[in-house]
Amino acid sequence: MKKTLAIVLGASAALTAAAASGGELEDVNARLALLERQNAAIRKENAALRDYQRLAEENARLKSRGLRAAAEPAGTAPRSPRQNSPAVSAASQPRKDPLQAYAADFPVKAPPMAAPALFRAWIEGGAIWSGGDPISSFYGLPGQFDLTPKIGWESAVGFDYRFGGSPWHISGQFRYGEGGKTTGLDSTSLTGNFGAGSLTVSETWAADYKETHWLADLAVGREIAGSGPSALQLKGGVRVAEFVTRSSNSDVQVATAAGVAPIVVPGFPAVTAFSATTSTINEARASFLGAGPLIGVEGSIPFAGKWSFDYAGDAAILFGRQQSTNSSRNTSSITPSYLSALFPITNTLNTGGDRLFAGVLSADIQVGLSYWVTQNLKLGAGYRLDAFINVFNQAGSSGASLTPDRYTHGPRVTLTGQFDAM
Repeated sequence: MKKTLAIVLGASAALTAAAASGGELEDVNARLALLERQNAAIRKENAALRDYQRLAEENARLKSRGLRAAAEPAGTAPRSPRQNSPAVSAASQPRKDPLQAYAADFPVKAPPMAAPALFRAWIEGGAIWSGGDPISSFYGLPGQFDLTPKIGWESAVGFDYRFGGSPWHISGQFRYGEGGKTTGLDSTSLTGNFGAGSLTVSETWAADYKETHWLADLAVGREIAGSGPSALQLKGGVRVAEFVTRSSNSDVQVATAAGVAPIVVPGFPAVTAFSATTSTINEARASFLGAGPLIGVEGSIPFAGKWSFDYAGDAAILFGRQQSTNSSRNTSSITPSYLSALFPITNTLNTGGDRLFAGVLSADIQVGLSYWVTQNLKLGAGYRLDAFINVFNQAGSSGASLTPDRYTHGPRVTLTGQFDAM
């Protein structure tokens, strides 16, 4: 009776344990079935690859046999397949490693290392000459000053960042330049009799002109040929730019009388000589400030070891505001000053200005040669041309001081550093 009871209790405990672990066993069986299906698929693929390799070797062997048969003289008995392939003893064959055979069922190739991110920064400077439509100032009857800007300067800084393992870039630059200030000066004089004395009248004309400009670009680029620092990159982004001119001109007339009949002003000494001055000074500032879409290309072609040919070009359509302000001051005076009671003096100031909407084409191109001083430092020299086309909409009245097309060009020296970025 006791033995029967023990058997019943043992069976009950076994059934309870089996019920408790039944869920775990089902999970394990499901995972094993999934692994078996995956292994079967991998073995099937490896078998297909081995069949392809065997067929390729058989094809090459048949081609080689056909070439040997063509090279044998006529009447020679064909060789049997055993004669064509030398016997290889089992001892001379390399032993197969079971681990390698097992690994052949799991062909895993290491992914190629992605190119690291690359940060490039540069600084540039050089001389510029300005051109385009002529800048002139007229005076008197036949006079004209040529105020084309003299040699000036321009400097720039910029950067380019290539994302790691990607052909995409982000870049930017800032440029500022000034044309050399130009001036004009001319004068004339005339002497004649004035009563018992003499009178000398002189007139002096003067003018000056100066241009400044700046631009800022922010663009996203993609490598479309090559890679790294020598890649051809196509860019698209935004440009903001400003072009400013400042000009002034003056006309000063001086009349000097000497040895004339005494002029008496009560309470002051008699005057036998005096001078009167009349002047007109005009000043103007005209500017264009705009922004718009930008497209461009840049790249580098290495040659002769550490040398490279660098090139870049951009074009942008800028939409913005053309604004001008001007002032005109007229003054007159007399020496000695107490004669002003007899000869009226003036001091007036007139100002004006206007603002117009304009569209401007901004374009540039730059080429040059560079030399890699070190792996991360490059020194280059080149030439750059910048253009502002229709920098002012001539439909308005404020175009007197800002001409439609302006160009700046000149040599550049560029220092570039590049570093792998995280």
